Amino acid sequence: AFFTFDKTVNSFLQTKSSSSTQERLRNAVAVLRRAAAATAAPELALLATRAELDAFEKVKTEIDKMVAELKQQQEDEVKHRDWCIDELAANDRSASAADDAKEALETHIADLEKTIATLAQDIDATVAAVAEMQKQMKRASENREAENAEYQESVTDQRLAQTILKKALARMQKVYSMLQEEPEAGAPHIQTSGNHTDAGNGPARFTEYNKHAGGAKVVPMIQTVIADSRKSEDEAIAAEQEAQAVYEIFMKDSNKAITAYNKKTMNLKGAKAQAEEDITMAKQDLKATVKELEELYHTKGNLHQSCDFIMNTFEDRQGARTAEIDALNEAKAILSGMK
Repeated sequence: AFFTFDKTVNSFLQTKSSSSTQERLRNAVAVLRRAAAATAAPELALLATRAELDAFEKVKTEIDKMVAELKQQQEDEVKHRDWCIDELAANDRSASAADDAKEALETHIADLEKTIATLAQDIDATVAAVAEMQKQMKRASENREAENAEYQESVTDQRLAQTILKKALARMQKVYSMLQEEPEAGAPHIQTSGNHTDAGNGPARFTEYNKHAGGAKVVPMIQTVIADSRKSEDEAIAAEQEAQAVYEIFMKDSNKAITAYNKKTMNLKGAKAQAEEDITMAKQDLKATVKELEELYHTKGNLHQSCDFIMNTFEDRQGARTAEIDALNEAKAILSGMK
C-alpha cells in the first residue's frame, strides 16, 4: 500500500513539475515570438521554434550566445558610427582646406599671369627705349660729324681767305708806300707863259694832286674783311666747341641711360623668369590640389555608402537590438524559473 502511495505521490509531483515546465516553456516561447514580431528578427522566431523542441539548458545556452552576439553587434555598431562621424568630419575639414587652397592658388596664378604680362610689356618698352636712344645717338653722331665737316670747311676757307687777303694787303701796302714817296727836284728852266696863239714852254697846269686816294680806301677795306674773317673763324670755333660739348654730354647721358635701362631690363627679365617659375609650381600645386579634392570626394562617397544606412538607422537599430536582448534575457529568466 505504501509503495502504491509513494508511486502515486511521485507521479503527482512529476505531473505537476511537467505542467510547470510546460507553462514556463510556453511563456518563454511567447516572449520570444512577441519580440520576433516586434523587432522583425528572424533569429528570435527561429529560437522560439527551437525552444519548443529542445531542452531548456540547450535553449538557455543558445540564448546566452545570441545575447553575447547582439551585445558585440551593439558595440561594433557604436564604433562604426563613431568612426563614420570622425571620418566624415575629417573629410569635410580636408575638403574645406583643399577648397581654400584651390581658390588661393587660382587667385595666385591669375595674379602671376597679370604680373608676367606687365613685366613683358615693361621689358618691351625698355628695349624699345634703348633702341630709340641708340637711334638718337646714331643720328646725333651723324649730325655731329656733318657739323664738324662743315666747321672744318668753314675754318679752312676763312683761314685761306685770310692768308690770301694778308698777302694782298702786304703787297698793296708795299706798292702804295712806294708811290707815296716825294719826287726829287729837276733842273731849272725859263718859263714862258702861254697864250691863245703860243703854248709857251712852262709846265702844264693841273688841278691839285691827291696822293693815291684809292689805295687809302682799299687797304682799310681789306683789313676789315680780314678782321671779319677772323671773327667768323672765332665764332665757328666757339660754336664747334659748344656743339662738341653738348654732343659729348648727350652721348654720356645717353650711355648712362642705356646702362640703367639694360640693368632694368635684366632685373625685369629676372622677375619675369621667377614669376614664370612660380606660376609653373603653382599650377602643379593646383593640379595636385584638384586631384586631392577628387580623392576626397571619392572617399566621401565611399563613406556615405558605408555610413549612411548605419547613421540614419542607428537609433532604431540600437533600440531594436536592445529589445532583442531584453526579450532573450526575459525568456532565459522564465526558463530558469525566475519568472
